[in-house]
Amino acid sequence: MITESAINTIIWKPITLSDRELFEKTGENKEGIAMFGFPSLFFWKNYYKTSFAVINGNIVCRGLSDSGKCVIYFPRGLNNMTEDTVRSAVDSCDGKVRLYPLTEDTANKIKEAIPNSNVKLLDGKCEYVYNQSDLANLAGKKYHAKRNHIAKFDKNYVYEYIEVTNDNLDMLAECAEHLFNKIENSPKEEYTAIKCAIEHFGDLGLRAALIKVDGKYVAYSIGSRINGNTADIHFEKADRDFEGSYAKINNCFAKNAWQDVLFLNREEDLGLEGLRKAKLSYYPAKLNQMYSIEIF
Repeated sequence: MITESAINTIIWKPITLSDRELFEKTGENKEGIAMFGFPSLFFWKNYYKTSFAVINGNIVCRGLSDSGKCVIYFPRGLNNMTEDTVRSAVDSCDGKVRLYPLTEDTANKIKEAIPNSNVKLLDGKCEYVYNQSDLANLAGKKYHAKRNHIAKFDKNYVYEYIEVTNDNLDMLAECAEHLFNKIENSPKEEYTAIKCAIEHFGDLGLRAALIKVDGKYVAYSIGSRINGNTADIHFEKADRDFEGSYAKINNCFAKNAWQDVLFLNREEDLGLEGLRKAKLSYYPAKLNQMYSIEIF
């Protein structure tokens, strides 16, 4: 049983690039959950004030929610379901704690193990996971509209699809800055995360591509592999003045960058109805529905 003195000696550390190997060795992201990927944890660490500790051989991350409450990310490792691991992480925070992201099965198991906990479905925290082959090929009647969008783009514009490498990384930075300024109401905190991703592109094992039309930056996409068969599309932006640009970068990136995975996790809809409809229009193969537990 974890003692009070043991809880007090838990050391929470900021996440650094040197921790990537530790994260990847401690526990595979079998569920393919985007938030569990080291790149996402790293380039959002300043916004969410994320730190981590090793408890019972498991990696446990904690941070702050948008409302400023303490959040414990579900432990990663072989012993992550033990009550001691969960309880010791929770007890290191003062007051009410939210533990997430959890699958429904995991949430219910923790609720059984820990009294005074409340399971809650997280609206807007559902991750949309697609077959790579579906997004790459857009085959069948259900993707007819998407193929039309791409056909219009191909007809109207002479474009370049450019794979990003360390040698042309400056192009990605320029493209990201251009679209941040071009797209109305672009979140500054997201752009900060994007700049962090670009700055540490190689160290984080990222892949990216961009599209130019007549020398103008039109779209880009950035992703990383989060387990043996799944990639996470972290960021994707396009200039809507170029009709079909979103459909084009989506299709090109899936087709050219991710032939070595089965699934593409295109993350959450953030509770936005328009974004939800857009994600559903690509017919996800599965939904990673997220739950949380509040522990008092």
